[in-house]
Amino acid sequence: MRAPIKLAALYGLPAALTIGAFSIGHLSISPETSPLNPPNVEAINEAASEQDAEEPSVDDTELAEGNILSEPDFQYYPYPSTVIGNIPGSNKLFSFEIAVSIFETPLSASNLMSALEEREPQLRPVILDQTVDLTEEALLSKEGRSNLAELIKASINNSLIRWGYEPFIHSVEITSFIVT
Repeated sequence: MRAPIKLAALYGLPAALTIGAFSIGHLSISPETSPLNPPNVEAINEAASEQDAEEPSVDDTELAEGNILSEPDFQYYPYPSTVIGNIPGSNKLFSFEIAVSIFETPLSASNLMSALEEREPQLRPVILDQTVDLTEEALLSKEGRSNLAELIKASINNSLIRWGYEPFIHSVEITSFIVT
């Protein structure tokens, strides 16, 4: 007989205390308005008319274009791996890192960047192919690095076309560059 009383006290008492605490808390909260009363329609209409007077109206073409939430801007995607190679005809090595820029709304750019992340293993050899015949002079000159960035941009966009995407890379920036 004692065992069932101990079990009831052990399991029942904490449950009863928890339910009691929640009941007291629930009863102590009073809503600002009754959920059964209809809202004040006149006050809502007045607030809406004041807001319309302060803000310009939204055109249907703007809604269709999606320009309401954000304007297109440059979004940058740092390429995750460093490009390393030999300079032909010498014992020197070069390494550089790149970032690509996309001119889109943040939401669209996020989707496009995820496409780049998915294709990153396929893009690595495309980028390396552009560095095969580079000379030391081309790598050390500002114009040579600019030409390399344009070649990488064109090759990535060509690969994107081949994979069924619109070419969306606006520019390629060389963010880090070392010749050793």
